Parts: sequence; C-alpha cells; structure tokens
Amino acid sequence: MNIVNKLTLRQLQLNKKRTLVTIIGSIISVAMVTAVATLGISYLDLMRRQTIAEDGEWHILYKEVNQTQVEAIKNDGETKNLILEKSLGYAPIESQNQNKPYIYLMAYNEEGFNQFPIELMEGRFPQNENEIVISEPILSNAKVSYRIGDVITLDIGQRHYVDAELKEVMLDQNFALQRNSEGVEETFVKEFSKNYTIVGMIKRPEWEPAWSPGYTALSYVDEHVMTSKDMVNAYVILQHINDSIFDYGENFAEHNGIEAVSFNHSLLRYYGIIKDDELRLMLFKLSAIIIGIIMIGSVSLIYNAFAISVSERSRYLGMLSSVGATKKQKRDSVFFEGAVIGIISIPIGIIAGIAGLGITFICINPIIKSAMQLTEDFRVVVLPSSILITVIISALTIFISTYIPARRASNVSAIDAIRQVTDVKLTSKEVKTSKLTRKIFGIEGDLGLKNLKRNKRRYKATVFSLIISMVLFLVVSFFTSGLKKLVVITQHGINYDIQVTIQSENHEELENIINHINLLENITESTHIECFEAKTWVDEQYTADYLKEDPESKKENGKYLYTVYVNVLDDESLKAYAKEVGVNLDRLKDTTKPGAVIIDTAKYKNTEEDRYVESKMIKAREGLKLDLNYYDWSKEKDIPLESVEIIALTDKLPMGILPFRVYAGFNMIISKDVYDHFRNIAPLINQEAEHQLFLKSDNPLKLQEGVETIQNSAGPNYIDLINVFLIRQREEQTLLLMSVFTYAFILLITAICIANILNTVSTSIALRKREFAMLKSVGMTPKSFNKMIYYESIFYGLKALIYGLPISFAVMYLLHHTLMIKLSYRFSIPWDSVGIAISAVFIIVGMAMIYSSQKVKKENIIDVLKQDIV
Repeated sequence: MNIVNKLTLRQLQLNKKRTLVTIIGSIISVAMVTAVATLGISYLDLMRRQTIAEDGEWHILYKEVNQTQVEAIKNDGETKNLILEKSLGYAPIESQNQNKPYIYLMAYNEEGFNQFPIELMEGRFPQNENEIVISEPILSNAKVSYRIGDVITLDIGQRHYVDAELKEVMLDQNFALQRNSEGVEETFVKEFSKNYTIVGMIKRPEWEPAWSPGYTALSYVDEHVMTSKDMVNAYVILQHINDSIFDYGENFAEHNGIEAVSFNHSLLRYYGIIKDDELRLMLFKLSAIIIGIIMIGSVSLIYNAFAISVSERSRYLGMLSSVGATKKQKRDSVFFEGAVIGIISIPIGIIAGIAGLGITFICINPIIKSAMQLTEDFRVVVLPSSILITVIISALTIFISTYIPARRASNVSAIDAIRQVTDVKLTSKEVKTSKLTRKIFGIEGDLGLKNLKRNKRRYKATVFSLIISMVLFLVVSFFTSGLKKLVVITQHGINYDIQVTIQSENHEELENIINHINLLENITESTHIECFEAKTWVDEQYTADYLKEDPESKKENGKYLYTVYVNVLDDESLKAYAKEVGVNLDRLKDTTKPGAVIIDTAKYKNTEEDRYVESKMIKAREGLKLDLNYYDWSKEKDIPLESVEIIALTDKLPMGILPFRVYAGFNMIISKDVYDHFRNIAPLINQEAEHQLFLKSDNPLKLQEGVETIQNSAGPNYIDLINVFLIRQREEQTLLLMSVFTYAFILLITAICIANILNTVSTSIALRKREFAMLKSVGMTPKSFNKMIYYESIFYGLKALIYGLPISFAVMYLLHHTLMIKLSYRFSIPWDSVGIAISAVFIIVGMAMIYSSQKVKKENIIDVLKQDIV
C-alpha cells in the first residue's frame, strides 16, 4: 500500500462521523435495490407455488388427442412430464342430495395423480382401469354407504338438455342440475356399464364446482391400452419455459393434427410469460418506469452521501496537492476511498436488504396463511442476476460520486481548495434575501435562509435528497394503487359466498323460508334483496358518454332511455350500507319524498379495444330527480311510479350487487318503505320482483348442505342456490396478496426515505458545527438559535415541495398513461398520500434538525472553532 492510500485510510479513520454517514447512505441505497428486487421475485415465486397447489402444474394442454398423438407428445424433446386426463361421464347414484344425483367419473395416469391437487384420505390411487377412488362427500353428503374394497356397477352416460333455442346440448360440471318449479328438466342418457373396485377415498377436489350435480370419482387411464378411438386430454409440463412457448405449442399441434391447444396463462404469467402483446408492453413500460425511479433514487442516495460532505473531501485533496501530490495521486486517493466504502457498504447493504425482507416474511407468514387460507407462504428468493446488477450499479455510482471531488480539486488551486472559496459564498449578491423574508420570519428566518445560501452545494444536496425521497414515496404509492386497480377491474368482484334465489307466490311462505335460512349455523353475514326493473329518461347532460356515441341508443326529446335495476335491501343491510355511503337512513325511508342511492360506476371489458374499463354509467348529481316507470306486461303500457331524488352517487356496492356494466342501465338502492309505496302504485311489482338472499359463511360447504335441506322440503316453492365461495376466496386471495406486496413495497420505500432524510439532514447539521459556534460566539441566544433551525426546516421543506410535487405528478401521469394500454379509468391524484408526504417532510426534517442541533449545542464553542477539518 502506497503512502497516498495510507493517508486516505487515516483520513477516513480520523473523520469517523463523515465516513460512517457515507457508508450508511451507501448501505441504505444498496439495501433498497436488493430488497425491492427480492420482494418482487419472492412475490412471483409465492404466486407460482400457490397456483400449482390450487390448480396443478402444467403449461400446455392438447385437447382430444388420440394414441398416435399421445406418443408424439411423449417423445417430444421439450416434454418433461405428460399428464393424461379422460372424462368418462356421469353415473346416477341413490343420493340423498337432490341437487347432486350423480357421480362424475374422470380418469388420470400416474403423473396426473402426482401433479394435480388430489389429496388422498384413505387407501391408494387407482392402478388400472377397473379401480376408482371416490370423494368423501359421496359418503357424508350423498349418504351412500360405499367402502374401500367394494365392487360397484356404474351406468355411465351423459346429461342432455334442450335449451331455449330447442337445441339439445350435453352438460358438464360447470352446469348445475337443470330444474324448474315442476322438477328436473334435463335427461340422463346411458352409454355403457362398468364394474369398479373402490381402492381409496379422496377429499373433495378444489376444481369441483360447488353447484355441480356430480360427486367426483377418479379412475386410471393407461396409455398402453388405449385404442385408436380413445381420446384424452394431454397436459404437458415443459423442460424450458420462455416466450416461445405459445408459438411452439401451436406449431406442434398443427404439425401433429391436434385441433385444440390451450395454455396455462394463470401460471405462466407468474413466470413473466404473457401472450397478449399489449399487456406485455404495458407491464414492460410499468416495470421500466418504476425500476428507473428506484435506480435514480438509489444512485441519488449514494451520490448524496458523498455530496453532502464534498467540501471536506475537497479540502483534504487540496492539502494533498499543497504537499506535492500529483493529479494521478489525488485521483487514486479518491478511487481508493470509494473502493473502501464500497467494499464495506455493498455486502452489508445486500445482507441487510435480504435479512430485513426475511424477518418481515417470518412475521407476516402466519397472519397471511390464516387470513387467506393459503397452502404456501412467502420465502426469500434471491436471483444471482439481481445481486450482480445491484453490485454493478452501486459500484458505478460510488465511482461517479468519488470522482466529482477529485475533478473539482484538480481544477482548483491548493489554497482555494483548503479555504473552500468555491463552496462558501460570502458576497452580498449570493446571500441576498428579500425584505419580505425578514418581515415575515424575523431576523432568525432571514439568517437561516442566508445560511442555506452560503453553501449551495450542501443545501442543494439536502433538498435533492428530500425531493428524491418524496418522489419515491408518492410514485411507489401511485404505482401500487395502480396494480391493485388492475387486479380489481379484471376480477368478477363477487362479494358473497352463496346466492339463494326464491320463487313463491305466497309472501308469508317466502318470508318463512328466508327466516329459516338465516337461522342456519355458519352464516357470518346475510343480505336479502328484492329486485325489479324500471325505466327512466335522463337528460343528455347527465347521460354517459358511451351512450351518446352509440347511434343505437334510444333518444327522445333530448333524453336517453335507461333501465333502472331497483334493489330493495332489508332494514339491517340498508342501515349498514347507508352508514358506509354516508347518507341519512331516515331520508332513505321517507316516502313523502322518495330518495335513492345510485351506483354510478361499473366495469366491463371492451372487446373491440381489448381493454378493461371502469366508467360512469350516469353522470348525474345529488338532488336530481328521476321519473321511474314500471312496464305492465299484461296491459302493455308504462305505469308511472313516482319521482325519486338522488340522495347519493357512489361506487360502493352492497353485498349481492356486482360491479358489472349493464348497457344503458344502472343500479338503484331504495328502502323497503319506499318499495311498499311503489307496490301500492303498481301491485304487479309484488308478483314479478325477484327475491334473492346473499350469504357469507365461515364454512360455505356446510352452509350449502343446510340450505339444500330447506330446499328439499320447500314443496311447491322453487329455491335455487349457487355456491361461489371458491371464486370469491381466490379473488380475495389475489387482492390480499397484492395488498401485502404493495404495502410491503410502500413500507420499504417509506423506511428508506425516512432513513435517507434523517441521515442527510443530521449530517448537514453536524458539518456546520463551526458555523453554529460562530453564531453563538457573537451572542445568539438558544431561543433565537432554535427559531433559526425551525425556519431552516421550513425552507428545506418548501423547496422540496416546490420541485418534488410537480415531478411526482408528472411521473404519476406517465404511469397512468401506461396503464391505459389495457385499462381505462379516470386519473386521480392520491391526495391522502400527498398529504402524508407533505406532513412527513416537515416533521422528519424538523425532528432531524432539532435532534442534531441539540447535539451540537453540547459542543464547546472554543474547541469547535479550533477545528479545521470536521
């Protein structure tokens, strides 16, 4: 080690605080990049494993393939595993559940039993075509007394149904048992009989719809005994997963005469493989923007850690120059300092980022698994490429940050570098402040502003740090809210577990059925909705844009025709909904001036543009009155109901109402009191209104059994139920996991921003010891000193806001514009996040300055003034 490097090490050791601050700044930056990259990778890893646990692992599905095609798939070099599936059909059983009178029989090869989520409870899986495993509900729900070892004969066939167009169709598990008030409408057509030996019992598979009419039973498909007429579905797990998978699968299918091929998009998207070019472009742009922001933030954090004390480095380099050091020696000294700081900070930063994320996962995993019923949990996944990129960016930034003082020192004489004449401006022009400043803030505020202007480089470095922290926080908040919006808009928005539809001509019997259902166990929330349709004409100024643009919209006298879906909530549900929306319950119940809540926002997919849209169905205002008309089909004329005043417009939905758009229509919420008033005007409403009960449950399958018991004893009253708990559960899982990811992302960025502000401000104050000591030596009182510090905090915050907010808004709009490639919704600034950011800037800066200044106060004035180098 040469003498210059030894001097550099000694300089670092003597200036421990400055060195420590620089190292901390570098560690924060490296930890941020590492943690953000690891968080994203770990989230994708969790979603891949959870998707595989729920739906099985496969990448390509070739449908209805024969024996020759199966051999071609199996012998293909890209095939890692091959799963064969065959649907054998339905078999009637003596079920006690009238909604599930069948066994639905499927067959898999050995790979299918291994790769698909099939959980064996007893016995073993089938090993030949004469063996089956049955699902446990066949015993517990259908009450059929099958046992392992029994040999049973099944009459296997298909369900046939004649639809409204008088076409005969075959039904699968996605279609519930077709019934009406007179009984079962569908027919069973037997195809063959077969004897099976029961060799095991499985849990009810997740893929079996709760409303399906058949209990799952699984047999074995043997590719070696397939005939030329046998057709199976072939699920393929590939050796290599990349963007060419779609072209590869389609080309292979075409080459081998396979008519239908599909891909497991729900799994492939978590590998970053997306077929939709526009969606891929949107995600690429979003990633580029957010990565760019984080990279800028990372670079600025490291650069700022060096820049905040650049004048001290320049002084040290000037001293080296004064004793004969050449430009090369000074440059080598600076690079050596950067290398030492990098060797220390980069590994610690990487370890801190990974360890911090790991500790976070350990804390949140139990909560997430219990709240969302996940089978998988977060685990830290680190890619070597992300670590390598972090190291390269950090090293390059340190190199640039250390090179700047070296270049500056090379262009300044040794005397000027030591005296700091280029850093501290003492001319009246440079530190001039307006008379208004002194008038508003007093001498302390005027002095505080002059102090900032004296050393512009340090001032700019501090403000720049605040701006970067603010932009990071606001942009990441907006980005994560955009991701959640993407998830919400593309989901069904189901907010209940079970939907029960009841048809009865006797109102008392109907109420009795509803009361019986509500008394069942396992119900956590219940809403009864009566719904009927009405019509209204809306002025053009209040009509949605899409209706105005459609030439087929019905328009008369400057008004457009709307269908109004009038929803009548039960009293308890209405009370809760009114509180959520923020309207007066008594006003909703007032029949002298009927009022209603309008759900004015809905979502839909624009198939022409292939975009998901959230838009206003009606651009009305509170206080507007709508004239409702009910169509009497028996008399073929409209019956005027009464004008309804809009009390509130909202996008909040009560349980049971979905956010989908109905063309030229919207949902209206009214009270039972107003509904009774309407029924007096048009009694026919009472006969034609649809009664539905929407239920949430902590055990939806158990609750379904209870409802089915009531259904079976309902007599002439028709009860239909649909259990969609699995759809709701998966949508909530996706949304909650996205929320966990986004909140973790925001908290991570927030913590880093706070640490950066504290580090920057406290360092800035610490490096001004001599300045503060001089002010005290000429008689500044502690009270005046504190006021000066307060005003400096305000000036820092105001300057950061002036630049930070416009930059943040511009980047937000850029992100929104990128999201509009596949989505369509109104741009809005997250004012709550803006408020938090504004408050945080002043609070954190103020706290940091007060804390640091308190430490400075303890210093002896004489000792501080003697110091040459801090």
